[in-house]
Amino acid sequence: MEREINILPLIISTFFGSCRRLLCAQWLLIVAFYAIFANIPFWVASHWLLLLPLGWFCAEYALVGLLALFAPRILSAALLLFVIAADLTSAVSKTYYLAPTECLVNIGSLHEFPGARLLVVAAIVVLVLLITSIAAFFPVEAIRRTYRSRTAACLVALAVLAVSADCIAVVRETGHIPNPFGMERLSDANKFSDFKNLWICRYPAIRLVLNERLLGGKSNAMSVFQTDRSPVQSAAALAVRYASLAAGRGTQKMPNVVLILVESWGLGLDSSIRSSLVGPYAQPGLLARYKVLQGSVPFYGSTVAGEARELCGNKIGFHILNISAQESQDCLPDLFVSLGYHSLALHGMDGRMFNRLTWYSRIGFQEQWFRDQFRQEGLPDCVGAFVGICDADIAEWIGRRLGKEDATPDFIHWTTLNSHLPVPIPSGLPAGASCSLTSLLAQQSALCSWYQLVSNVHVSVSKMAMSHLARQTVFVIVGDHAPPFANPALRRQFSNTEVPYVVLIPRLGNCIADR
Repeated sequence: MEREINILPLIISTFFGSCRRLLCAQWLLIVAFYAIFANIPFWVASHWLLLLPLGWFCAEYALVGLLALFAPRILSAALLLFVIAADLTSAVSKTYYLAPTECLVNIGSLHEFPGARLLVVAAIVVLVLLITSIAAFFPVEAIRRTYRSRTAACLVALAVLAVSADCIAVVRETGHIPNPFGMERLSDANKFSDFKNLWICRYPAIRLVLNERLLGGKSNAMSVFQTDRSPVQSAAALAVRYASLAAGRGTQKMPNVVLILVESWGLGLDSSIRSSLVGPYAQPGLLARYKVLQGSVPFYGSTVAGEARELCGNKIGFHILNISAQESQDCLPDLFVSLGYHSLALHGMDGRMFNRLTWYSRIGFQEQWFRDQFRQEGLPDCVGAFVGICDADIAEWIGRRLGKEDATPDFIHWTTLNSHLPVPIPSGLPAGASCSLTSLLAQQSALCSWYQLVSNVHVSVSKMAMSHLARQTVFVIVGDHAPPFANPALRRQFSNTEVPYVVLIPRLGNCIADR
């Protein structure tokens, strides 16, 4: 007769044996968590929100893992949450030429995102909370002293090896030992699939400091890094000098002035794309009415920095959001008002975005139009990175205003919107420009959409310039910054220091309104 076997003690013994083995191996789980799994939110955000892939792993996560071995779990989880937030912020800052403080101050503008992007943002937030919750419940205290030493040694070794690999890459590309507080490579970011050129590590704390110093302004939290407010070349200043507007025109009727800052219109390295975009200003009829000036000016930050450059002629940058009355005296709105102009600022989004509702008034704009006012006029929305009024419809609205007789000339500043990256694919334009111009445009759908949306602005402005105008009008059309493509190959198609401009100066004696 076979003896009956009681398997319950065997199950219990196996269970507790597994627990003991797991406890002994838990130091490996902690190493894997802080070295690999904590990076998942960044990888997801880089892919779905089209951020630059700044490196495979975050060296600072390893430091958090090291502290987690000795600090209370809730403290290490909170620190990990902070570092992940810094990691994502540095990626947004680097991708979109934004100072970190700009990202934080305008985080409330996320509600302007289209629904699909909001879902991605929500998913990333949930993922971040999940990762930090796991960190909060790791039973680190149960790991014996020996295994804590192993864990610490592994985390330090991984960080040292990764940083050393990046330093070697910098030396090979630049020929000199990198500054630990400003490590840069010629290939600053590449696709995750490009193992040869991609950074091994991400350094969010270092990037945040560098981006704040390069892109921020006087109002930054880190006030030691104040942006230089010295004069800088701008297309608007060139137009004012060329048209002799600052000195007045005596008895001659003063012209309207329209300053158009074109979102993400960068200086392309492909001459055929550059020429095609400004092609609408080469029409014989337009050349008969206007002198057309073309060139480039330096850029150094985001759209707000581009507005500061063109409106105030300096590198005041993000500080323009808190500019004082004394500092704004040299800005164009005040200048034109002193010459008898009516100053008007336009933007297709909510006026709370980058606090334009406040600082537009502070620098001298007497009238402002944003999304709500345009909607009341019946202008439609276009879907893109942000939902806002369609650029072509705002151009038509400006044209109608310029066609009305008025005793007072207008100074109009308009910042376009629809070409803000990431651009919709396809562009959504009913009759977008053909992308068969070059093989690069034809093969890269994101570049094609960008090209069509920027071209649409130029076509709309050229039509405005050729329409019935009540008085002669100077048009200044200039880019704000290079298009911030997440694909570094596309990003390298544009200058990272200059943006193009076109200035239309009415020919003397040519009264457009009489035509």
